[in-house]
Amino acid sequence: MSTNIFSNFCVIVFISLLSAQLTSALICFQCNNCDDITSCTCDNIINIDTETSYCILLRESLSNAINIEIKHIPRNSTRYYIYDPHYISVQETISYNGSIRGWYTKSNQITYACQTDRCNQADLIKQLPSNGLSLMLPNDWLDGNLLRKPDKITTSCRDCEGETICDDAANLMNINKCNIKECQGSCIMGETFEKAETTQFCYESFCSDDTSMGPVMQVPEIIITAVYYINKKQLEIVEIDLKCNGNDCSQSQIFKDIKDKLQKDLNGIKPFLPPNNHGNAIYSTSVIFLMVILLQTLIFY
Repeated sequence: MSTNIFSNFCVIVFISLLSAQLTSALICFQCNNCDDITSCTCDNIINIDTETSYCILLRESLSNAINIEIKHIPRNSTRYYIYDPHYISVQETISYNGSIRGWYTKSNQITYACQTDRCNQADLIKQLPSNGLSLMLPNDWLDGNLLRKPDKITTSCRDCEGETICDDAANLMNINKCNIKECQGSCIMGETFEKAETTQFCYESFCSDDTSMGPVMQVPEIIITAVYYINKKQLEIVEIDLKCNGNDCSQSQIFKDIKDKLQKDLNGIKPFLPPNNHGNAIYSTSVIFLMVILLQTLIFY
């Protein structure tokens, strides 16, 4: 009898532990007073629902300051769809320096997102790499596609007249409805990938001559927003904006080329990758696996 009572007690404990593991409650740090990476501390915690929110650490480089955010965000608050709230997202710029006649990359914003209790502690801010993922493209490709040839005085640019063209796949977007215009300035274009109820690619393109920028060549650059899913070990490009002066650079093919040729460096985010303690999937799976072993032991006890 005592053995049965003990077994029943253990089963109840097991069920309680499993329920606690699978609960939708999540503890995140949340502070608004961090303005220095080296001395940032945060002890304030908040309980949220994992079904609707997750924890983040964000560092953003402003013109003359650094913005730090330690908080939680709703799952539908980003401009693009998030498959798994355990990721590193970046926004980085590849730009041309005319003084040295070369290309360089800079990190504008980096975010670490996670969904385990207290996973966004302030001391991790220091480990977010200042250069992000060092996104870059081959110099010869950048020169050939974004720079104006010496013998050219204009850039052929598709002008969509303020219309954003969207479709279920990038190769289905009919950009031919946009008139080709010779720009004295630059061609400014963008592609965004979204996924909510349906997959959607959106394209836009216009000539800077018709804006406040005027018919002046802009510094060629590419701004890339990307999400590295930690559990999937996969980088996804969700938005590309660019200014180009190359001949006929506004073809939609340029976005495919950028994705195919993009170079990245994951060394800086190693502190956030498994087998460290920040791995949501590894942590959850391990705990549940141990609980199952415990239950099987009790059954045969």
